[in-house]
Amino acid sequence: GSVSSPGTRRRRRGRGEAVTMATFAIGDFEELRVAAERSPRSVPAAQALLKHIRMAKMRESEMVVRHGSKLVERQAALGDEYWSVLEQVFLAALDVDERSLAQTCLQALNEQFPESTRVKRLVGISREAMGKYAEAEEIYKGMLEENPANQLVLKRQVCVLKAQNKIPAAIKCLNNYLKQFQADANAWQELADLYLSVSKYEAAAFCYEELVLANPTSHINHCRLGEIYYTLGGKHIAKARKYFAQSLELKKTNNARALHGLAACCHANTTFKDRNVRADVTAALHEYASEELAKLYSEQSPTLLPKVEAILETQRAAIEK
Repeated sequence: GSVSSPGTRRRRRGRGEAVTMATFAIGDFEELRVAAERSPRSVPAAQALLKHIRMAKMRESEMVVRHGSKLVERQAALGDEYWSVLEQVFLAALDVDERSLAQTCLQALNEQFPESTRVKRLVGISREAMGKYAEAEEIYKGMLEENPANQLVLKRQVCVLKAQNKIPAAIKCLNNYLKQFQADANAWQELADLYLSVSKYEAAAFCYEELVLANPTSHINHCRLGEIYYTLGGKHIAKARKYFAQSLELKKTNNARALHGLAACCHANTTFKDRNVRADVTAALHEYASEELAKLYSEQSPTLLPKVEAILETQRAAIEK
């Protein structure tokens, strides 16, 4: 099912090659972009830029189309990498609605790998882009009959439902997927977003609890979970405050979102009295958040500082009552 040639599908990488690939994945994207822009006709420059984007899993569709379109007809110059570039350009072309270019890439891939499940999935994605959801679903059903555990195809079924705004069906489909693949963090995040789109905050909180368990050092996951509990309000405010505080423990600088959340929770404690929440701790946490926000805005966005200070002062007055 691979798009690469048979000789390169299972090549074992040595330690030196693995280090090179890892280094490349975090290389200087801006430097590669500038090199490709300065030499618009250079195949090596465009090839290096697209490879970096692939390895770093970046979404730069317009850039990929701009520099990749000239590589589509340069198979000899690219060697085995040509097929990976075609797939990359195909997906980017769909993203920016360049359907003619996408069809050119897909046709070449289909001719080279007529029995590839990977290419079949690309055909299904092309049908989705055209709005032919029934055809896409038929393709995916056929693929799942051959391999019921094909994760990528199972996820495409969720995409088909979501694209048609069939959110309850998409939620059910994704829940079924997670019964088989509980460790898929991306799926938990997508499910949380689907629940949030229909205001099912408690279910979304459960998803983010799973994400926190999967990656307890992610300040973003703690912050998002805090926001969901804050939205639920009432008895959940104290829990929200804990997650905002943990987010700040994990990322102490440039974490304005968690600072605002912590300050808002401290203020919310004045309207929802929780006997387990000490007033002196609430005041101290709000003071900490206020000082850090003032410092952050004075350095990065001084024009907004007066407005932020006014909000914080209103909160402080309510807390001190």
